[in-house]
Amino acid sequence: MLLDSNPTNSLMLEKLDRVRLKAKKKNAWPERHVIGIDEKPAPFHLAQNLTYDSERRIVALVGGAQLGKTGFLPHWLKREIDRCGKGDYLAVTSSAGLFQKKFLPEFLRVFEGIYELGRFWVGAQIFELKDPETGKYWANRVSDLMWGRVMLLSAQAKGSLESATAKASVLDEAGQDEFTIEAWRAVRRRLNLNHGRILITSTLYGMNWLTTEVVVKALDGGDTRVFELDNDASVEITDNEREGITLVQADSITNPSFPRDEYEEAKRTLPEDLFAMFYRGRLSRPRFMIYDCFDEQRHLIPRFRIPEEWPRIIGLDFGAVNMYAVFAAQDPENGKIYIYRVYHSGKKSANDHVRDILYGEPGRTICYGGAKAEGQWRTEFREAGLPIKEPRISDVWLGINKVYATLKEGSLFIFDDLKDLKAEFLGYRRKTDAAGIPTDEILNKNDYHELDGIRYFLPAIKRDRKFAIAFV
Repeated sequence: MLLDSNPTNSLMLEKLDRVRLKAKKKNAWPERHVIGIDEKPAPFHLAQNLTYDSERRIVALVGGAQLGKTGFLPHWLKREIDRCGKGDYLAVTSSAGLFQKKFLPEFLRVFEGIYELGRFWVGAQIFELKDPETGKYWANRVSDLMWGRVMLLSAQAKGSLESATAKASVLDEAGQDEFTIEAWRAVRRRLNLNHGRILITSTLYGMNWLTTEVVVKALDGGDTRVFELDNDASVEITDNEREGITLVQADSITNPSFPRDEYEEAKRTLPEDLFAMFYRGRLSRPRFMIYDCFDEQRHLIPRFRIPEEWPRIIGLDFGAVNMYAVFAAQDPENGKIYIYRVYHSGKKSANDHVRDILYGEPGRTICYGGAKAEGQWRTEFREAGLPIKEPRISDVWLGINKVYATLKEGSLFIFDDLKDLKAEFLGYRRKTDAAGIPTDEILNKNDYHELDGIRYFLPAIKRDRKFAIAFV
C-alpha cells in the first residue's frame, strides 16, 4: 500500500506540508523588517519598533516625511490578522489619489509579494485572505464567503466605511484634510463589536481631528519617554493608559535612509511651524490657522444650564443637503456669548426645519443667516414662521475679523461637547503658496458651515469692537 493511500498518513502529510509552507514563509522574510530602498529587508528603526511593541487600542506613529510610515502599516496589520484570525479588516488612506499611487502598491508588495497571503479583487478593492490551514481560497466570486478580507478604502468613500464589522484597521496619512472626522468615527464604529485595534500613521499637516482626538489626548496625562539617537534624531513615545493611546513622534532622520542634508536644508529654510510638523511630527500652531487665537483651555468650557431669560440668537448656513444652525446665548450682565447647540440636517422642507430648529428653545429667538444672494431661503423660512435677517456684515473677512476679536477679548465660549465645531475652529486656515506663505484664500472654504453660522450672527451682538487679523 502506498503511504499516501492511507487516509491517516495522507492527513499527516498534508499537515507536514502546511508546517513546511509556514516555515518557508517565515524564513523568507525576517520578522520586524520592512522593504528597504534596495528592495531587501531593512530592520525596523526605533520609532517603528516602539509602535510595533505597543498593545494599546489606538497606536499612532506621527512623524516627519519619509519616516517609513506607509511601508510599515502592512506588517503591523499582518500581525493583527495572525492574532485575530478569520474575518474582516480595514486599510484606509486619506484620498483616492494617494490610495492608487502609494498605498495600494505598497500594500500589495507586502501582502502579495512577501507573505503571499491572498489575492486582490480589483473591482471590489478587496484583498482576499487565504485560509492559512489549507492555503486555499474560499471564494469563487467576490460576493462569496471568504476566510478573511482586507477592505482597501479611501476616507473619501464614506459609504464603504460603514459596510463591515472589522477586527483591526490601519489608517494611512490620517492627518490630511481628506481624512475627515466623520471617516474617523465611521472606522471606530466598524471596530466596536470586536474592540479592534487601530494603527494610525501620518505627517502632521495642521490642526484637525488627528491632533485633537489622538495627539492632544495622548499628551494630556500620558507618560512620555524621549530617546536621543547618535545622529541627533529624537523619538518620543507617550503612553496614555486612561485614553488607551500610544503616540510615537519621530524626526525624519530616525529613518537611516533619510538624507541628512535634506533634513538640514528643511530646518534652515522652512518656517519653524512647518518644519516641526513636516519633518519632526511635533505639534505647532500653524501661521496659516485663521483663528490662531483660539485656545481650547480658554474658549472651551463644560456645559451648564443656560437661564431661560438670557437672549438667544441663531446663525443659519443654508443648504438643501446640509442645513446648519448655530445657537448662542448672551449673559446680559457681562455680555459674554456662549455657543450651546448646533443643528445639522438636510432634505427637509422649510416647515420641518423651522419645527426642529425651534424645538426646545425658550422664548423669542433672533435669527441671521445666508449670504446676500440667498434671499429665497430667508423668504421660505419667514413663510414657515421663522424670520431670518440678512447678516449685518456680508464680507467674509470682515465677519472673520469680528469673530477673531470676540475670541481675543475673551467674550466667546463654546460648550466643549460640540466637537465638530471645535474641529472647525482648529482646521480653519488659509491656503498657502508654493513657498508655504499664507494667502488670502480660505482652504476648503465651503466645508466650514458652523463657523459661517457664527460669522452671520455675531456682528449683530458685537458692534463696538474692531480688530484686524495680521497677515504674516
